Amino acid sequence: MTVPVHPSAFAAIGEVVAARRTRKAFNGSAVDRATVEQLLELARWAPTHRMHQPWRFAVLDQPAIHRLIGFLQSDPAIAATPDPAKAQAKLAKLLERLPGASALIQTTWVRHPDPAIDLEDHAAAAAAVQNILLGATALGLASYWSTTAALAHPATLRWCGCDPARESHLACIWLGGSTEDAPPPPRKPLAEIARFL
Repeated sequence: MTVPVHPSAFAAIGEVVAARRTRKAFNGSAVDRATVEQLLELARWAPTHRMHQPWRFAVLDQPAIHRLIGFLQSDPAIAATPDPAKAQAKLAKLLERLPGASALIQTTWVRHPDPAIDLEDHAAAAAAVQNILLGATALGLASYWSTTAALAHPATLRWCGCDPARESHLACIWLGGSTEDAPPPPRKPLAEIARFL
């Protein structure tokens, strides 16, 4: 079977990949459910070992984000994680930023008892996250892959309907309109990272 050739699609994909940036300043503009579902459809097509499809997603729209803020403020254990000396300031910064987000996608993967398979499943879920980030870029949305401790806390995961006994946190993907421009970050040259044998 011959794989179809799509030169124009390759050019478009390359443009989107190079344009993707981490943006943390959001303007609060809404992202509707249909758009989030489009992004999750891309995630479903990530490569997956043994067809495990281990990724799981909990989507928070703006009303849910405001409820999350109330929850984070109410649980003292979250404010003490991971370092009580610094966590309160980090939580305050998070609470200041959250209202600007249009949507959050809490992303976990279902753990496997075999460490080798679990590593493969972790990699598959990370590929799903990248698909979402690239899709967001193609749609003109800002995005941010967050691993903030308060959002990865087991209590927060349970609040989002996740099961920390079976799932581990991989990412909280922030989506929305951006208020900042992000210049291209430095990348190592190909000669430094690739070896042709």
